[in-house]
Amino acid sequence: MRKIALIIIVFLFAGLLVDCKKKKTTEEEELEISFDKSGMLANYSDNVIAPNFQLAKQALDSFALAYNDFIQNKTVSNLVVARQKFSRAYHQYQLISIYEFGPSENEIIRASFDTYPTDTVQILSNINTGSYNLALASNIDAKGLPALDYLLYGKNISDASVVTLFDTDVNAANRIAYFNACLSEMQTKLNSVINAWNSGYKNSFNSNTGSEIGSSLGLLVNQLNYEVDLMKNAKIGIPLGKKSLGVQLPEKCEAYYANTISISLTKTCLATIENVYLGRSITGADGLGLDDYLDALDAQHNSGSLNNAIKNQFAVAKFKLALVNEPLSNAVINDMATVDAAYVEMVKLLVLLKTDMPSAMGIVITYQDGDGD
Repeated sequence: MRKIALIIIVFLFAGLLVDCKKKKTTEEEELEISFDKSGMLANYSDNVIAPNFQLAKQALDSFALAYNDFIQNKTVSNLVVARQKFSRAYHQYQLISIYEFGPSENEIIRASFDTYPTDTVQILSNINTGSYNLALASNIDAKGLPALDYLLYGKNISDASVVTLFDTDVNAANRIAYFNACLSEMQTKLNSVINAWNSGYKNSFNSNTGSEIGSSLGLLVNQLNYEVDLMKNAKIGIPLGKKSLGVQLPEKCEAYYANTISISLTKTCLATIENVYLGRSITGADGLGLDDYLDALDAQHNSGSLNNAIKNQFAVAKFKLALVNEPLSNAVINDMATVDAAYVEMVKLLVLLKTDMPSAMGIVITYQDGDGD
């Protein structure tokens, strides 16, 4: 009799578990249905991604015009203007680095535009010989914005000396040709990406509303996190010595030769990541974003809203980064504590975005960073 009773209890308990599981699944499905994923993706493609690509294109084209003016009339004043436009183009690139999927992945935008530190030996070899193929892997760190940073500023030389390198130096013609090739490649790649988005990729992006690997949401969340990883490591951590047993490496800073915009570029990058998370356009218009999706899922963190935890961490990270003064190459040597404090908050942000958020959304993180966060 006891055995029969025990069997009945086991079956009842199993049935209860199955019923609870079905109920939980049904609740999750209802949340999925109630949230407008297609509307969120449309907001991203129309109001966030497309405008950012246009801004990046406009800035790069504007820099190209200023550079051409400098080549036509090689003066220090024209060099200064070209540098100002270069800085703008570098900052606007931060608006699109995060979208390394679809057309951008096909064009290898991130690696082609911003692989640093740049290989100055390879750059000078290419210029001296006048023979190079920018498509080769051997030139991946000898082109893009970091290469132009080196060519526009040089290291420990006067502005007049930079002008001479483009004017009367024995390799001036080759230098101009190489600079043109690097700039032209970026313009061509960026135009190709924009055209691809406009000629069909946007529609497929908007309609791919799943959460599986390869879905639009999966790609966006993965690349958002990859960008945070790059920001904390390449922009801050490596110069600070996080990958070199505490030995600072200021020469690893982004835009090392301009030496006045490294922190500013990082601020722009962090602001872009936040805007993408919020589904917010560059003009400040707030549309459906990952934050709204987390709220719809009622995602929790430490007995509170996960969305609020993430937004609060963005605020803390931005505050700590604002305390770091330019140039970063100096700050990592003489103000390590302040830089490290910003780095620590970036790590905390990454944990929330890379672990908690994907878990709540059912997204698989597919990229490998190899640093253990």
